[in-house]
Amino acid sequence: MKGLFKRFDKKILFRLLILSCFVIVTMLSIRNFKFTESKYETLTDVEVKPTIAFFIADVKSYNDSIKLEEIVPRSDPYLYSFTVSNFKGDEKANVDLTYSIEFITTTNMPLNYKLYKGNDLTHDITSSTSFSTDDDGMYYKHLYVSGVSTLKFNAKNTDTYVLSVEFPEIYKNNPQDYSGVVELIEIYVHAEQEV
Repeated sequence: MKGLFKRFDKKILFRLLILSCFVIVTMLSIRNFKFTESKYETLTDVEVKPTIAFFIADVKSYNDSIKLEEIVPRSDPYLYSFTVSNFKGDEKANVDLTYSIEFITTTNMPLNYKLYKGNDLTHDITSSTSFSTDDDGMYYKHLYVSGVSTLKFNAKNTDTYVLSVEFPEIYKNNPQDYSGVVELIEIYVHAEQEV
């Protein structure tokens, strides 16, 4: 047994041992980093911060838009949040208001849409869709939300909505078809005085 150890150079054996330990530690670190990264992505998908805030104080239509750039087909939907309030700072509506929501989207990409109110991400509140074209022949998809919501003037109220945008994975094999393509979503909030 002693003769076996004499045949190996102790310096080379020590270097190989250190190199092996370094490779093992590096592999474990990479494995833990990927696990941590996926856990973070899951948490951020659930807690979506509002990107748009509507302040409705008068009887009229309000609108804002979301521009979808650089999205790729994947199994998880993209989530966008917006709020509808009857106050902004110290300003507040002085009548009870009802409002309805409508979306108009360009049809540049094969996307699926669902809208959720509050934290209930199980009940899609879109009720119907229709299509229209403009003078240039551009197609638009209209999505309508079922029912109306009410904001009472005697309290500060905020309703939160989460828009789910699905880009199905079946399109991942044709990335050149959607490279550089932008989808635009217009959100309309139509406010009326409650009668």
